[in-house]
Amino acid sequence: MLVMDLSSAERRLARQFGEGLRSRRKVLGYTQNDLASMIGTNRRFISELERGKGTSYLGAALAAAEALGLNISSLFEERRNVIFSPLPPA
Repeated sequence: MLVMDLSSAERRLARQFGEGLRSRRKVLGYTQNDLASMIGTNRRFISELERGKGTSYLGAALAAAEALGLNISSLFEERRNVIFSPLPPA
């Protein structure tokens, strides 16, 4: 598997993507092997995605998200709500 050099922003997004993917997979009760079988790849690929490793296999990454019923924006919704939530009144 080809690992690419990523910028700090890309590494952050890759980690967030991986965290979202792992969270959804676990909520649905799938193992890494289950998800790999669903998209025609292997467990190692899923593991690397979930750990935020840079990869040139974006198509398979998107297929993994889609197989779990996710789109890219939904992987970041929870984080966006936390980041942009207003501060409580003082």
